[in-house]
Amino acid sequence: MDLRHVRYAIAIARAGSLRRAAAVLHIAQPTLSEQLRALEKEIGVELFSRSSSGVRLTEAGEVFLAQATIAVDAFERAVTAARGKGQTIRLGVADGLGDVVARLLSQLQGSRLRVAPMGTAEQIVSIMDGTLQAGLGYAPGSLPRGVARMLIRRYAVHALLPRDHELSGRESLHLADLASEPLVMPDSEAVAGARRYLEGFVRHGLHPRLGPSAAGHDAAIAMVGSGAGYTLSIREVTPVPEHLVFVPIAEDMPPIEVVFLWNRQADVHDLTHAARHLARSG
Repeated sequence: MDLRHVRYAIAIARAGSLRRAAAVLHIAQPTLSEQLRALEKEIGVELFSRSSSGVRLTEAGEVFLAQATIAVDAFERAVTAARGKGQTIRLGVADGLGDVVARLLSQLQGSRLRVAPMGTAEQIVSIMDGTLQAGLGYAPGSLPRGVARMLIRRYAVHALLPRDHELSGRESLHLADLASEPLVMPDSEAVAGARRYLEGFVRHGLHPRLGPSAAGHDAAIAMVGSGAGYTLSIREVTPVPEHLVFVPIAEDMPPIEVVFLWNRQADVHDLTHAARHLARSG
């Protein structure tokens, strides 16, 4: 059976007439009519009833087209997958998400993936211009229409302090306890993260003391360990040295949200499937 004939029949059913379908397919109407008759002859049933107002699917046609549409879609997905085999997919990964990308990669088999360290804002720009197909980052405030996002995990905000700090032994810390301490922020989170944390303080009438900025999450952990201050940017699942400790924040703070971002037009089915598995598994 010629798959082209099946596609023609689907187009006719959607258009409701041979004339409109021929225009959509950019072929002559007599040619389309001839191809339809050939398909009906091969199947042995009439798929459409003809009238002056157009065509209508017969009962046999409805049954055939319902299954044929599924088969054609599956075939086209198979072709797309075969053509994409061997192509490298670029995945941007924001600072501090090494454990998340490792779990994502464990879900993938046979995919040629290139991981590129990249901040969330840069990921979005690169996804839009096509130089990046997907990314793992921190939830942005808004996204361009062509970029989709999936929440992977929410993490409650904790303060990371030296274990010998006078505040580290408490079950939880109020923002007022931290306001006079220097807050260390990784440069990669300086814009979005600082705004989120500062707003948390301001809502309670507090003015936090900003400490030195760090070159990244690892540097922030090291600076906290050296006594430069505390940080709120590190997820509590992140491995830290034994001389540091996470302490919960008593007040409600917007959580740290890790998201998977991708170009809606890119063929990243395996990646999105793995990301959904990651989101469900928590």
